[in-house]
Amino acid sequence: MGEPDYDAFISYSRALDGTLAPTLHRGVQRFAKPWYRLRALRVFLDDASLSANPGLWTSIEEALGRSRWLILLASQEAAASEWVGRELEWWLEHRSAQRILVVLTSGEYSQAVPAAVRRALGEEPRWVDLRWLREADQVDESNPRLRECVADIASAVRGVPKDDLVGEHVRQHRRAVRLARGAVAALAVLMVGVLVAAFIAVGQRNDAVAQARTATARGLASAAVANLRTDLALSQVLAAEAYRVEPNPQTRSALFSALTASPQLDRYLQVGGEVSALAASADGKVAVAGTRDGRVVRLELSSGRRAEQKVGSRPVTAVAASADGGVVAAFAAGGALRWDVSGATQAIDTPDELFDGLVAVSPSGRFTAVYSTVRVDVDLDGRTRGHRVLHDGQTGQRAERGDTTFPLDALRMPGEDVLVEQSLRDSVRRDRATLDVRAAAEGNTLPANAFWVGLSGNGDYFGYSMEGRGSLWRTTQPTENVEVRGGRGNPSAVAITNDGARMAVADTGTIHVYDTTGPHAGERTQLEGNTETPFAEFLGDNNHLLSASRDRLVVWDLTRNTRIGSVLPTRVPLSCRACPPPRISESHGKFAVAVSGEIVVGSHSEPVASGSVFGPVVWSADGDEVFVVTAPEGIGETWEVRDGLRRATRWKGDVAADFVLAMGVSADNRRLVTVNERGDVQVFEGDELSSVRTISLERAVEQQGWPPDSHIAAVSADTTTAAVVTSDSVVLIDTTTGTRRDLAGGKADAVAFTSDGLVVQRAGTVEVWDATGGSRRREIPRDPSYLPGIAADPGATLAAQLRRDYVLAVTDLVTGELIGQVPVAGEAERFGRVGMAFAGEHAVVTAVSDTPLFRWDLSEENWVRAACASAGRDLTTDEWRRYVGTSPPDDLTCG
Repeated sequence: MGEPDYDAFISYSRALDGTLAPTLHRGVQRFAKPWYRLRALRVFLDDASLSANPGLWTSIEEALGRSRWLILLASQEAAASEWVGRELEWWLEHRSAQRILVVLTSGEYSQAVPAAVRRALGEEPRWVDLRWLREADQVDESNPRLRECVADIASAVRGVPKDDLVGEHVRQHRRAVRLARGAVAALAVLMVGVLVAAFIAVGQRNDAVAQARTATARGLASAAVANLRTDLALSQVLAAEAYRVEPNPQTRSALFSALTASPQLDRYLQVGGEVSALAASADGKVAVAGTRDGRVVRLELSSGRRAEQKVGSRPVTAVAASADGGVVAAFAAGGALRWDVSGATQAIDTPDELFDGLVAVSPSGRFTAVYSTVRVDVDLDGRTRGHRVLHDGQTGQRAERGDTTFPLDALRMPGEDVLVEQSLRDSVRRDRATLDVRAAAEGNTLPANAFWVGLSGNGDYFGYSMEGRGSLWRTTQPTENVEVRGGRGNPSAVAITNDGARMAVADTGTIHVYDTTGPHAGERTQLEGNTETPFAEFLGDNNHLLSASRDRLVVWDLTRNTRIGSVLPTRVPLSCRACPPPRISESHGKFAVAVSGEIVVGSHSEPVASGSVFGPVVWSADGDEVFVVTAPEGIGETWEVRDGLRRATRWKGDVAADFVLAMGVSADNRRLVTVNERGDVQVFEGDELSSVRTISLERAVEQQGWPPDSHIAAVSADTTTAAVVTSDSVVLIDTTTGTRRDLAGGKADAVAFTSDGLVVQRAGTVEVWDATGGSRRREIPRDPSYLPGIAADPGATLAAQLRRDYVLAVTDLVTGELIGQVPVAGEAERFGRVGMAFAGEHAVVTAVSDTPLFRWDLSEENWVRAACASAGRDLTTDEWRRYVGTSPPDDLTCG
C-alpha cells in the first residue's frame, strides 16, 4: 500500500521563515480537527516530513506529485532561493497555478512572488498577509492574528467557508475541553497503567532514536560512496561523519573506500575562492593560486601557513613564483603584481587594452616577466599583438618591447638572464636585459584542434595531448619529438617534468600520468576524485603533483599507494618467482624478515652459505633475540638483536629438515617446536634446546609445489599444539604427548594460530576454532579468488588474505564483513611472492620482494583522522541537510 497523499505542500525560505513555517504547518494540520484524529489535514514540510535520504530532490519531487495545493510563503528571500524556484518550476509544469496559495511574509507582492508565478496566476490573487509577523515571540499558535491567518489557509485547502470552519474549530475545542475534564478522573485510575506504559515508551523511544541514528549513518555512508569519483574531499568527511554517528559495517566500509580511493592523494588545501590560475615553486614547497575574485593565495605545503594579496577586482589569470616561493607574480586584466612575502608589493603596469597575459619569476625572485596580449589575430598567419615587460624588483627598472608574434601559451624564467617563450609555432629564448631574441627554434607540429599544451617548469620540454596520442619535444630541438602512448579526448591541463620523463594530463577531473621513457612507457596511474581539473603542475620533482579543482588545491604523491599505511625501515631481500613468500615476524615494534638465504632485522641483514635457506624467524618474549634455523643443515641458532644482528648460540639438537615450515618458542625460551616439509614435528627443550622428541605425521602433507608453502603448518603460541594440512584433512599434534587427531571438516588450504585460537582456511569458508581444535567458534564465507594462505590478528577478529592479483583483503572474522581491499604490489613488482603477518591487533604488514616492509593501519579511529587530515575541511550544515534531510548537529567538525 502506498504512502497517503498530502493536502498541501509548504514552499518557503529557510533563511527568513525557518521559525514561521513549522508553526503554520502545525496550525493548518490541526485547525478544526476532531478530537479523535491526529490532524485535520496532511501538510508536507521538508524537515517534518522527510526521513534521512541522500536523494533529497527526488523525495521533494515525489511529495510535490502527491500534493493538492502548494502554499508559498512569499518573500524576496524565497524568490531568490534555488530550492523554492525548483519547487515552483515543477508545480507550474505539472499542476495548475490556481492551486497555489500565496502567504506574503516580507516585501511587496511584485517582488516576493517570482515573475513566472505572477504570469501564471494572471491578475493579483487574494493573498494572506503575514508581513506583520516579524518578531520571534509573535510566532505562537495562541496569537489571535496568526490563528486568523491559519483559518484563511485551512479554509482554502479544505474548500470550506471560513466562517463555517471557524465555528467547527470552536465546537471541536469545546468538546476537547469537556473530554479533558472527564479524562482527569480516569487518569487517576490509569496512573499505574501509565507508569507501566512509560517504561515501554522509553524502550520504544530508545529504539526509535537508534533507528534514526542508523538511518542517518547509512545516508551519510551512501553519500560518501556516491561522491568517491567526483568529490573525494567531500566523500572523506561524509564517511568520517557517518562512522562517528554510528560505527557499523556499512560506515566502516564507506570509510575504508574513501581512504583507499585514489591512494596517491596526499591532501586537499582550501583556497577560499574558485581557483583561476596555479603555479608551484621549483623546490616543491610552495603552491600559489590565483582566484576569480582577484586574489593571489600563497600556501606553504609543509606547515600549511597561508597568506594572500589582493590583485584587483578581476580574475587572476596567471601566477608564478621564484624557486623558493618567496616572490610571487600575478596577472589580472589591466596589470600585474610582484609580491615579496616579506611584505613589499609592486604594481607592474601593462597596456590597458591588452587584458590577457602570462607572468614568470626568475629563480632568485629579483626579476619578473609579464606578457600581455588581446589574443586577436592581426594577420592571416594567426599572429597577434603582444607586449613584454621585464621588471627588476631591486631597482624598479623595466625593459619593454612590443611586437606582433604568434600568441604565447607559456612563459618561464629558468635562469636570471633568460626568458623562455613558447607558442604553438616556436620556442624563443630572449635576453633578460634587452628582451632581444637569443635563439628561436621552429618545427613543433601541433594538431588542428581538441588538444592542450604544457611546458616544463625549466622551459626545456614542451608537449601536447589529444585523443589517442600525445607528443613531447625539447624546446631547443622541436623537430625531434617523442610520441606519448595514450592521450585524452578532452584535455584541460598538461604538466611536464623538468627532465621530460613524465607527463600528466587532466581530462574531465581525472589526471592521467604517463611515463614518456623507459621499459614501462605509457600510462602509469590515474588520479581520480574531482569533477574538474583545469590546472596541474609538478611539484619540484617527478613524483609530486599539484592540481586545482574549484576552490581548492590537491596535492598528490605518486610514490604512495595508500593513506592508511606507512613504509617501515626494514627492506625485504630480493626473492625469485618460485621462492616461498617472505617470512615476517614482529615483536615490540621490531620486524624480522627471512627470504631464502637472507635474514633482515631492522636495517641489518645476514646471508647464509650458498645452497642454504632460512626457515621461519621467531622472537624471544623480551624482543632481544630471534630464533632461526638454516636448512638443509638443520642448524638451529639464537641471534642477538639488541645492537645489530649477531649469532649468539647454537642449539644442541639438530633440526631434521630440508625446509622448516613452521616454528614456535615458549614464553620462557626453554621450549621450541618445529614442523618440517614432511609434517614431522620436532620438540626441543631446556637451556640448550636439546631435541627431546620427533613426532612423525605418517601421511603426506598438502603439496601444490616444492618446497611446500609455510601456510600449511603452524605452531600454537604456547608450543603445545602443531597443526599440519594434509591432502585430505588438518592434523592436530599434541607436542607434549605426541598424540594426533584430525580436525573435523576435511580438506583445508591453510592454518594459522592466534593467541588462543586456530584459524583454518578452506575452499569456501574460514573457520575459527579454539587452540586445541575441540570446538568451532564461528565460520565465515571465503571468496574463491583468494590464494591459499591466511594471517589473523592475536584476538582472531581480523583476517588478511591475498587475491590472485596481489590485492590484500581484510575480513572481519566475527561478522564475515569484508572491511576492504588494497593492492600491495604493482605489476612491475610481481617477480616475487607476497608475505603478510599481523603486527598487534590493528595492523597487518606485507613484504614484497626488494621493497621496504609496509604497515597497513586497521584502526578505524586512525582512519577517521587520516580522512579528515586528507580532506582538509569539515562537513557543512548545507551538506548535512542535502544528504541527510534533517537539522544538523551543533558540531560538524571532522574527526
